[in-house]
Amino acid sequence: MGKRTHVFTVDEANVIITEIKPVLGGLMEAYKYGELDIIRKQSRWLIKLSHRLGFNINTRLGIVHFPTLYKGNYDALLCYRFSEPRVMYWHWVDSAVRMRIRDVNLFGSKGIKNKEAD
Repeated sequence: MGKRTHVFTVDEANVIITEIKPVLGGLMEAYKYGELDIIRKQSRWLIKLSHRLGFNINTRLGIVHFPTLYKGNYDALLCYRFSEPRVMYWHWVDSAVRMRIRDVNLFGSKGIKNKEAD
């Protein structure tokens, strides 16, 4: 996964989603209608925010990835798609979005389930 700046919990990821969802929704509408000025401005803002906070975003598809750890050791990504109410999926770093697993409960109540917590 390379240099990791932050490992997100499910709760942290959901707080960010709550904050960016209105902007992401506007962006999805702008893509739908080809409003290039809105696309440029909102994409730029979301990408800058993602770099600052340490998550990845595909503004065209409305997919957001949050780096996390599975059982405290294995690199994984919490995955959100714009139409979903909250972060409900995850997948391994080296797998595609279509391989998402719908069970963020595997990450414990705070998002990261460490070996010691098992």
